[in-house]
Amino acid sequence: MTFPKGDYGTPEYYAELLSDMFADVDVETRPDAPKNIYKGFLMAMDSWIDYHDAQLKEYRTFKAKVLDTLGTLE
Repeated sequence: MTFPKGDYGTPEYYAELLSDMFADVDVETRPDAPKNIYKGFLMAMDSWIDYHDAQLKEYRTFKAKVLDTLGTLE
C-alpha cells in the first residue's frame, strides 16, 4: 500500500485516497463497484460509530469508578 503524497489532513491527501477508490469504478469489469464503494463507506461509518460508542461506555465506567473511589470535590 502506498500512502498519499499530500500532507495528512489536506484536501490533496484525501483526493489521492479517493482517487484510488474511483479508479475501481469500471462499468465493464466492475459493474458493482459504485454500489460496493457506497456500502463500504456506510460500513466504515458504522464501524467508527460502534468504536466510539464502546469508548464512551468505557469512559463512563472509568469516571464512575473514579468518583466511587475519590468522591467529588463538592
